[in-house]
Amino acid sequence: MKVLAIDSSSKTATVALVDESGLIGEFSINHLRHSVILMPMMDELLKMAEVKKEEITHIAVCEGPGSFTGLRIGAATAKGLAQSLDVPIVGVSSLDALAYNVGEYNGIICPIIDALRGNVYTAFYKGGSELSRLKDVSLEEVEVVLDIAKVYGEEVLFVGDGTIAYKDTLKSALPDAIFASPINNISRASSVGMMALKKISKGEICTYLDFKPYYIRKPAPLENSK
Repeated sequence: MKVLAIDSSSKTATVALVDESGLIGEFSINHLRHSVILMPMMDELLKMAEVKKEEITHIAVCEGPGSFTGLRIGAATAKGLAQSLDVPIVGVSSLDALAYNVGEYNGIICPIIDALRGNVYTAFYKGGSELSRLKDVSLEEVEVVLDIAKVYGEEVLFVGDGTIAYKDTLKSALPDAIFASPINNISRASSVGMMALKKISKGEICTYLDFKPYYIRKPAPLENSK
């Protein structure tokens, strides 16, 4: 099994190739030119990994939430590849993938993605030997996230680009909060791919016709597409 993973839900465009043994290769560019660089990145990754497109068994793609434009680009790319290669798609939550970045942390993990205007996309997880979601993905005001975090009564590890926008607010309300490194704050297709392997083992796949991005809320006007 070889899974080609794609994530363009944020500022980072990232692609990876994984199999049951782990990561084969990964490219990431932290620059908003997804529609231009995504396909060349995949072509170069497969070339350097010496893997033919025909060897790909699944396409994993970030289903959201995140940038509306980025999600549409990722979805269109994944659906086109899945159709041409006649392989299934595996949708992975951007928040699940961010939590996986720091999944070894044996405590409460809270990924937050900046949704602008004081709002974030978020969920809560328990890390350690097995990553498990404690609270479903939702769109919340930052203050609500803080209230939820306090209920757990233990240190919380925050990860994602929302930690950059709201770090002062989070630290002020939760002095014991922990923050992921800049490397782990960005989207990583390798995490999308590894989460996809778990979903494949459970039969959680779909066709290119059935896959849809997960926006949570309606897209904003074009001048503010996140």
